[in-house]
Amino acid sequence: MLAQVLDAILLFAFSIPVVMKYRILPVEGTPYWLFGVLFTILASHCYISLYPAALGRFRSRLGSIKMFFLIVTLCITLGGVTVTAMFDRAKTAPVYGVHDIILQQEAAMRYLIVGKNPYKETYFGTAVEDWHYGELGKDAVNPALYHFVMPPWYLLFPFAFYYTGIPLLGFFDGRMALLFTMALLLVTLWYWYRDKTIARIAITLTALSPSVVDYFVEGRSDVFALAWLMVAMLLVRYKQYVWSGVFLALSFLSKQTTWFILPFFALFLWSKNVKNTAVFWLTAIVSGAVVSVFVIPFLLWDARAFVDSVLLYLTGNTPTSYPVSGYGLGMMLYDVGVIRDIHAYYPFILWQLAIALPFLIIVLRWLWKKPTESGVMISYALFLFVYWYLSRYFNNSHLGYLSMLFVLGGLKAADETNT
Repeated sequence: MLAQVLDAILLFAFSIPVVMKYRILPVEGTPYWLFGVLFTILASHCYISLYPAALGRFRSRLGSIKMFFLIVTLCITLGGVTVTAMFDRAKTAPVYGVHDIILQQEAAMRYLIVGKNPYKETYFGTAVEDWHYGELGKDAVNPALYHFVMPPWYLLFPFAFYYTGIPLLGFFDGRMALLFTMALLLVTLWYWYRDKTIARIAITLTALSPSVVDYFVEGRSDVFALAWLMVAMLLVRYKQYVWSGVFLALSFLSKQTTWFILPFFALFLWSKNVKNTAVFWLTAIVSGAVVSVFVIPFLLWDARAFVDSVLLYLTGNTPTSYPVSGYGLGMMLYDVGVIRDIHAYYPFILWQLAIALPFLIIVLRWLWKKPTESGVMISYALFLFVYWYLSRYFNNSHLGYLSMLFVLGGLKAADETNT
């Protein structure tokens, strides 16, 4: 009963700040009628959750009715806000209300269309140059002008929306792909949790959490990578191991963040196939083959440019590397004077070897004792938290991503206990 009421309260509490902060329909003026619809749905949802007897003979369909209310609410809030943001940007300016990773993705796609290597080209003369960038409270040259940091799937998948969005809507926005992957993620969560009340809570917290929603609306890439990763987790549960390897590869090809789940995912997969190791190795080979299909063409095109942008740029090993930034050890060391230049190389790997590596071994041993789906997510979140804190950068959206991992893992633990 408590969880059944909690999902309605959370949906109400997290929906209101979103619609009060953003426009929810791409029209002139305030759509008061839509606010009326939303408030009616939220209030009705709370009422039937507190007093299910009010449904009378439809009480047996309480779960379906609550799911309907959840879907409509998400369409109005997160869906309406994101679509409106895309239309508003199309009517104003390329840099309006969007993160620079979207600008760079779109520019990289245009480079690819005309036969230029997006990992080799600079982004001067594109909308990325017009995007306001600052360091330590001052205007600065955006290091993204020199490197396209994202792996190939993040670059290639949005073409499905590029070639449909322009003919149908007259414009393309990289957040079209993000909205699709958010929907994919939420549908995946519905099937990943056996207890559907917990599933509704997970969907609400994933889509509307204050630590996530702002970054999603402006176009950060975390949900894009997490969606493919969670499909891989779901497929393991259904014993579709080879297909899970395919989607795990797509998550690796989406963002470097997901690479750190590999030891935990591999351990869990091995535990599922310890009596049939051929399945484990076939999954690993297929996953590696998918990564190779997308990566090798860019390595053959210009291996140095690809490695510089996707790997070295983030670790401070290029002349135009990503600076020390955020809220982690790097800025602490800068604050006390150990690091004097946020653009210079600093050997964070020593901290990671001294602290993160032993912590990885501890977490893997914990997971080995009881390999569960929740354990994979929580282990991944814990290790990533430590590794990121000891890295060159530990930014606001990283904390938002970690919050999603802890929410999903923690709720999955409750789901496993209930079932």
